[in-house]
Amino acid sequence: MEQKTILAIGAHMDDCEIGAGGLIAKAVRKGHRVVLVNVASDYSTWRVTQGREEEIKERVVRKAAQIGVEKRFLGYGYQQVPRDLSAIKKLAEVVIDVRPDITLFHNRFEPSPSDHATVGYIAERAVRDATRLLDTYVDFSQEMYAFEVYPRISQFRPDVFIDITDVIAEVAQWPNYFDEIYAGDIHNPRPSAGPRAHIRLDLHGEQEIALWTHGDMKLATAAFRGWQCGARYAEAYMALDQRAMGRRLLPELAE
Repeated sequence: MEQKTILAIGAHMDDCEIGAGGLIAKAVRKGHRVVLVNVASDYSTWRVTQGREEEIKERVVRKAAQIGVEKRFLGYGYQQVPRDLSAIKKLAEVVIDVRPDITLFHNRFEPSPSDHATVGYIAERAVRDATRLLDTYVDFSQEMYAFEVYPRISQFRPDVFIDITDVIAEVAQWPNYFDEIYAGDIHNPRPSAGPRAHIRLDLHGEQEIALWTHGDMKLATAAFRGWQCGARYAEAYMALDQRAMGRRLLPELAE
C-alpha cells in the first residue's frame, strides 16, 4: 500500500494515544504518516500543569517523536474549547494542510469532560466543510471515525473493529507517560501515584508490564472490544461518513 496520512484530533495531550493508539502504532509500523492534534494545549490553564508549561510541551513533543508521529497544538485552554465557527475554521486549516486519508476524533456525544464532546463536534464540521469554509479546493478523503477514550454508556455505537493484539503491549503502556506528567502536579503532589497493575502479556514474553491508571483502562477496554469482535484485544470506532462498509481504508490499514 502506498503511504497514507492519518489525522487524529484529540482534546488533551493523551487522548489520541488512548483512543486510537492501536491504529496509530500499526500505521507507523507500516510507514504511514500520522498527525496528532492536541486542541486544548494551553497548559497554563490547567492547575495540574501550571508552572510547567514549557516542560510539558517538550515532553509531549518528545513522546510523539518516540512513537513516530507529528504533534500539532491548537492552543486552546482546558475546558475552554469553543463550539463556534472560529474553532471549526482553525481545525479546517489543519485538515486542508494535512490532507488526510482518514480522520479520527472524539465521540461528540461523550458526556464528559466537556472538551471531548466539543472537539468531536468541531472536528466533524471541520472535515465535512473544510473547503467551503476556507473557500478553497483541496483533494482529501472525508473518511472519518469517532474513537472512545473513556468507555461509558453513551451514544457510541461502534461499527468498525480492528485487532490490536500485536501492538497491545506498547500501546497499553503509552498512557503511563502522560500519567507520570499528571503525577508531577506541583500544586497537588501525588507521592503515592504509580502503577496500579503489573501484568504479563502473551505476546510480550516474560517481561512484566507496569500499567498506570489510563494504561490499565486502555487494556481493559481493548479486552472488552476484542471479546465483541472475536479478537484478543481490539479498538472500536464509529464510522461517520456515508461510504459503504466494504470500501473503507481503516480496516485495510489495520491488517
